[in-house]
Amino acid sequence: MAAKFLAAEPIPPLLSIQLRHLGGALARPSDTPHGPITEPYLLYTVGLPLSAELSEAISDKQQSLANGLNATGRKPFGFLTPSEGPAHVFSPAALDRLRHLKRTRDPEGVFRANFPVLG
Repeated sequence: MAAKFLAAEPIPPLLSIQLRHLGGALARPSDTPHGPITEPYLLYTVGLPLSAELSEAISDKQQSLANGLNATGRKPFGFLTPSEGPAHVFSPAALDRLRHLKRTRDPEGVFRANFPVLG
């Protein structure tokens, strides 16, 4: 059903659409900060925002696809967009724990990430 919906219309202004199967180990109970991801699929889209108008059109298309698939918006940490941060994927308690670990175990900031837990 999802693949049929995604193939029903042209994808521009997006460059690509990927529907990635999740499940397996990601859906099992976990004591990781993220916890299990029970959604069966991950929708991954790519666009090239060369102008403000194109950026808006890309966002509109992405939102239209997500709405059409009844997407929850939940995603693994590595799939955050530039406008998102760790609070989009971790619970407040998990984020507090990660921040505590970062402050106590890496006070000099040796380990870095695209989406740092300290902000």
